[in-house]
Amino acid sequence: MIDLSPNKLLDALLDPVAWIWLALLGASIRAWRSGSKRSAGIGGLSVFLIWLLGATPVPHHLLAHLEKPWIVEDWEALPKADAIVCLGGGLHPQPSESLAFSAADASDRYLTALDLYHRGLASNLVFGGGTYLIHGQSLSEGQVLKAWVEHWGLGEGQIHLLGRMITTRDECVEVKALMEQQGWERLLLVTSAWHMKRSEALFRRAGMEVVPVGCDLRGSTGLLHAYPWKIVPSSGRLNDLHVYLHEWVGQLYYRARGWI
Repeated sequence: MIDLSPNKLLDALLDPVAWIWLALLGASIRAWRSGSKRSAGIGGLSVFLIWLLGATPVPHHLLAHLEKPWIVEDWEALPKADAIVCLGGGLHPQPSESLAFSAADASDRYLTALDLYHRGLASNLVFGGGTYLIHGQSLSEGQVLKAWVEHWGLGEGQIHLLGRMITTRDECVEVKALMEQQGWERLLLVTSAWHMKRSEALFRRAGMEVVPVGCDLRGSTGLLHAYPWKIVPSSGRLNDLHVYLHEWVGQLYYRARGWI
């Protein structure tokens, strides 16, 4: 189904991707009328591909395919563990905000990890994530979250920070060292479901026992939308495609390096 309400159509036309698509469509039509069928054909194919990937549920289906094996069917059946490890990428430190951070698309990771921590599934909570430069000082995602968790009293246990992390492998190496130092045996690994295949394989290859907890179901949630089709392509759909391609290439790279 397509939402044909005027406000939705207007909003769709304000997307810069829609401008580019319409300009390309117009150029293809002009090329056809001027007799340049080759240029019109190439332009028409480009118009179709952009529409297919930016206005249909195809990106949602691709992400949902990555997510499906890692969807938690029974949250109450999750076992207890020594620690909950939450991979980063779900927020941006921002001192001008009331909570001192702005939530990113993958903020479900932190909410899920905090819910498990609050329910007492582990007495240790580990935060990864990147580092930002705030007023000349380095501040990590974990530092911001630790202050928030402690301020609100969201759990009774110990919070561990991994320091400055850039990649998932960086987080894995640091968690491995922390696990050996603390004598932990089992971890609840929390990350976006579309990112879990690579993450779980990475941690298991490093010799850690992990229970995967997938969240941030972008693709699966997109398929639930009442209007999955659009008239013109949107940057949001193309961003979902970018997430899928990033993860697909990431898996190939990690395999080539022998990390998974």
